[in-house]
Amino acid sequence: RALNFIFDFFNFFMFCSLLAFVFNFVLKIKIKIIVLFLCFIMVLGNYFLKEQRNNALKSEQEQILLWMNNFNFLKDNNLSLIQKEKDLFEKDLKDLREIFKKNAFEIGIWWFSKEKEDLEKRINESLK
Repeated sequence: RALNFIFDFFNFFMFCSLLAFVFNFVLKIKIKIIVLFLCFIMVLGNYFLKEQRNNALKSEQEQILLWMNNFNFLKDNNLSLIQKEKDLFEKDLKDLREIFKKNAFEIGIWWFSKEKEDLEKRINESLK
């Protein structure tokens, strides 16, 4: 285990140094610490995204993959459509709040009104 740790650390250090050299050459940044910091972040990202010893995913890797899938969902969907659905949902919730403020007699009258049917239709459309 100690030998594996030493080789892993050496591999990490060499990879980080190689990326720093490439970034320094490509970006020509005067402050070398920024380059090393960027390389360190990239190496950590590589560590969390790929497992080299076995095929079992770590919990951090599963969580990152879940986040990436959520971002793909947002990228695939139209964000204005999501905003519109959110606005309709908030409007339905406000209507329900107004219903809860009514007394039993007003709720009885509301139950047989057109407002109830409209609200029921909107809620059913939102749930689809």
